[in-house]
Amino acid sequence: MKWLPYPLWALFIILLMQAGCSSSVLQLRDQLDLHRGEFRQRLANNQDLADKFLACTGQAHDEPSNERRDAGTLSESSPLQTQKGQALSVGPLAAVIEAIRRQNAEKGGSLSILAEVFDEVGTDTNARIDLDKLKQVAEAARQWHGHIGLDEDQFDRDTSRFARLLLAYNKAYFGDLSYRARSGSTGTGPRGVLKVTSQGFVDRSGNAFLFPGISAEIEMSSASPVRASASMADSQRVSADLTRIFLEAFFDTAFRVPAVHGATALRVAPSSQESSYPEFDADHPAIPVEALARVTRGSLRAEAAVVSIVGKTVRGGTVLGTQNETLAATLETAAGVIAKKLVEHEGFCYFQVITGQPASNPRDQNEPTAK
Repeated sequence: MKWLPYPLWALFIILLMQAGCSSSVLQLRDQLDLHRGEFRQRLANNQDLADKFLACTGQAHDEPSNERRDAGTLSESSPLQTQKGQALSVGPLAAVIEAIRRQNAEKGGSLSILAEVFDEVGTDTNARIDLDKLKQVAEAARQWHGHIGLDEDQFDRDTSRFARLLLAYNKAYFGDLSYRARSGSTGTGPRGVLKVTSQGFVDRSGNAFLFPGISAEIEMSSASPVRASASMADSQRVSADLTRIFLEAFFDTAFRVPAVHGATALRVAPSSQESSYPEFDADHPAIPVEALARVTRGSLRAEAAVVSIVGKTVRGGTVLGTQNETLAATLETAAGVIAKKLVEHEGFCYFQVITGQPASNPRDQNEPTAK
């Protein structure tokens, strides 16, 4: 038996120790785009607005005001977090998970990890993300899309909002394909079949995602259809996209931040127990249109920041590197979408509670009035 030289043994032992001691947790507290200072810190000196913000983040956006949490029951110290340290925004997520668990305990259990990850990202004092938990999120996404593939009809019969949104988002991403009969060129020949493809999944902000292996003709006007050619489908993009639409469906179910016209969520028919997904009403806006743009930019910046830090870690040469590009793309997308939905939800709440005050300089609202 040939023994390794002592320096190699020492290096081997050091690597083992690093692997055993290394944490899978990435700290996000230094990420400026996640501090959400304009959403929280600027309200800290105004107890009434701070309580309204807490009540808003603890509810879905389309719930009637009389069903929202009474601001007077909130903590008087108002650190803008619950006493348990959880971001109050976790509440709507827990409600969705519990509702799904009541219908199907096996499926609902796989979603619990989402509340944990979201809480850790949303905790201001120690924002972080655990890559091991993020892998469980990716696995949950894979399982839920698998359920659709096994029995799409069952999902069609499911009356829960999450099931209907996920099915609609999944079908839209794959082009929501349909076929119709088409007459022969002369009108007397055999009829053919014409493929009809949608524009893809459109998130609540208006961004579209389409399965890369699909070509589609989109009617921008009757005179000028736009032909989109298919590109090669690769595992990185498809895996990341499917994780994205799973998370979009889950967080849209929980928060229901109003969507812009054309979003896929608005095309989902409501069940008898639930209202339709809320659309942003330009005639009676919950927040100014300019504020809506700021919320969207802020959420995209948050996504970019987290994608960058997670991507750098899982693609790097550290012990946390996956050496698997498909998994890396999936993890960074999952982390980015979670951060985006957090800022999206809380940003909308922030501008709701300061409605009627100058959005350009919210700091003025905390200044004492002259007597």
